[in-house]
Amino acid sequence: MGIGLSMDQGNLWSKFKAGDKSAFESVYNLCIDDMYAYGLKLDTDRELVKDCIQEVFIDIYEHRNAIAEPQNIKFYILKALKHSIFKKRKKERKKTKFHEQPGLSFSAGQNFEDRRILSELDAEKKRLVNEALETLSTKQKEIMYLRFSVGLSYDEISEIVKIDHASVRKQVYRAVKKLRNSKAFDDYKGIVLFYSMLRVF
Repeated sequence: MGIGLSMDQGNLWSKFKAGDKSAFESVYNLCIDDMYAYGLKLDTDRELVKDCIQEVFIDIYEHRNAIAEPQNIKFYILKALKHSIFKKRKKERKKTKFHEQPGLSFSAGQNFEDRRILSELDAEKKRLVNEALETLSTKQKEIMYLRFSVGLSYDEISEIVKIDHASVRKQVYRAVKKLRNSKAFDDYKGIVLFYSMLRVF
């Protein structure tokens, strides 16, 4: 289930629209970690992701009075970030035909903490989990991340990845089925490893 806009978040957004700097900082703190992790899964260029994050916050601040109150702040901002990354990549490749699928290849990777987890697992387990991840499509990886790591609803994911609600559910079902059939998930270590690899780049 997505993280609904609580009364506190509703008040936060109202203060943010009124130009309250502390409210702006709170919105930033609420979203920044997920924005950076999600952005790096969409594009491995860290500087580009940072630039897009900055652009998103500048844009929503400058146009805050024209923005309707979102039901889920984090969902709204992640969607804006994906659009910003896509737009920047499209601009950079304007001389060639550009499609979203090749440009935004969702990646499963590890940070320092994840590498520590990896080091605790035997080589065979790591190989099996990597093989399991490779059976998932780019779209499935993104959907699984948004569903289980960020906690967005199926409707919210549908809007971000631009496929209908039923297709999102079907993709999750197929991905989970694939993973359950893998030898990588015959004990808890494989499950821990998988979610650590989904969580951040």
